[in-house]
Amino acid sequence: MRYRKNVGEIGEKLAADMLSNAGYRVIARNYMAREGEIDIIAIKDGVMHFVEVKTRSSDEYGYPADSVTETKQRHMKKAAASYLSGRRGHWSDLSFDVYEVMVNHIENCM
Repeated sequence: MRYRKNVGEIGEKLAADMLSNAGYRVIARNYMAREGEIDIIAIKDGVMHFVEVKTRSSDEYGYPADSVTETKQRHMKKAAASYLSGRRGHWSDLSFDVYEVMVNHIENCM
């Protein structure tokens, strides 16, 4: 079980680094609300992005994004609403994104 958690943590770090390098401002990671969790919240060009990161070490069970079910999407939307309700300002431009990370070898990464 710890291996899977490490793989997920590595994928989230890679996604956050990639977003930062692409000019996004990462404002939260692993935001937890009663309604659900959002892996990364980032802003770029006035758009707030709520990002779910899915990491796998093989495609044996399908692509990572295949595991983002309708239920998970509903939970993300509710968690995003919770996040926004606690913040000042008005955000009309929102994006819900899924980042897929495929890794085939992990060694001494953390």
